[in-house]
Amino acid sequence: MKKMTFIGISLAVIFFIALAFRPANASVSSGNNQENPALPDSVMKIVQKACLDCHGADGNGMAKSHVNFAAWTSYDAKKQAGKAEDIFKEVSKGKMPPGKWRKNNPDKIPTQADIDLLKNWAMALNK
Repeated sequence: MKKMTFIGISLAVIFFIALAFRPANASVSSGNNQENPALPDSVMKIVQKACLDCHGADGNGMAKSHVNFAAWTSYDAKKQAGKAEDIFKEVSKGKMPPGKWRKNNPDKIPTQADIDLLKNWAMALNK
């Protein structure tokens, strides 16, 4: 009986520890308002495909220091516009996603159509 109780308590403790330390959701922050809008669906698809591995909630600290899509709606409109322009420039030059990531994920590299969409999005935010 003591052995069964110990096993039950142990499993419960492991379960709650696992819940406490599970990774945060790697999605882009929600919350869509006029001052800090969320990403448009078309841009979101590109971000999910090519950016969130490093620039999402579970991403690389260095990458998130440049652009953190999990905090996108906390950026004011001016910051969003600047980040959008930077994103377009880096992607269009082939600097983002980085070379090693591209080599490991060739099917997720942004296409020219994706780059054109990012350009239009950045231009619209910078009006």
